[in-house]
Amino acid sequence: MSLSEYLKDRFLEGTGARLLLLPALALIAIFVVFPVVWNVYVSLTNYALTGPRARIYGFIGLENYIRIFRDPSFYNTLRVSFLFTLFSAIIGQAFLGLGIALALRMREPEGILGKITRALKITASTLVFVAWIIPEVVAGYAWSAITSKGGLVSMLLGVNENIYVKYPFETIVVANVWRGTAFSMILFMAALEGIPQYIYEAAEIDGAGPWKRFRHIILPLISHAILVDFILITIWTYGVFTMPFMIVGPSGQGGPAQIWTLYVYYNAINVYEVAYAATAANIMFLIVLAMIIVYLRVMGFLRRWW
Repeated sequence: MSLSEYLKDRFLEGTGARLLLLPALALIAIFVVFPVVWNVYVSLTNYALTGPRARIYGFIGLENYIRIFRDPSFYNTLRVSFLFTLFSAIIGQAFLGLGIALALRMREPEGILGKITRALKITASTLVFVAWIIPEVVAGYAWSAITSKGGLVSMLLGVNENIYVKYPFETIVVANVWRGTAFSMILFMAALEGIPQYIYEAAEIDGAGPWKRFRHIILPLISHAILVDFILITIWTYGVFTMPFMIVGPSGQGGPAQIWTLYVYYNAINVYEVAYAATAANIMFLIVLAMIIVYLRVMGFLRRWW
């Protein structure tokens, strides 16, 4: 057997194939598994960022978890984060992205009106996509500028003060919708492209109006895309940090815009309680996991209803 035949028949299809996976598995272990395990361990200690406990820290068990459930700021963060995800991800990004995708798929009329409609579609999709590719730091700085005193939003609303100070929660919701809608739009456009045209034509022949076509054709056939979109934008929204931080800063205890990531940052960096912040991050992970399970159950029920 020649060397090439050996590599093809024995090595690359057997042990060698598994060995080729080792670099990827090593990277996953270093950058994914180890941080998760370390974070769980740290949450069971009294580790701090500075001071004596930064060098010598001890195991305290579940004290951090008991403490966080007694903290009123924790429940404020839980409420704000849920509302932030609901309004900026589910209602904002998902529904708006689906609406834009459906609008871009609409038939264009003939003549000059069709050209105008086509131009509006291109402009709208371009603006939405550009918002997505702008770096978060730049987007956060831009929103901080236009919502500051004398900024564009303040002038349009006729308010002579910082909008992001007076309405911090509303500001980060609108900013997150503005930046994240493009992903939902692209995902739903791809899902809509996968629906054969003859299904729409058959529905029209049967007399199905726009709502019935949406209810009985589009929704069932893009349900997998909806589920994927809900899961991903929920994970991303719960984990978003840079843009809200650039707009409202490290929200203090009980702030109206104190989402999870700002809460974790505040406890880890501002008050140096790294173990407590790790505890909050672990709880955030469990909450997101529970929401994903709910999505799966609800989508399974809706598929039977559709």
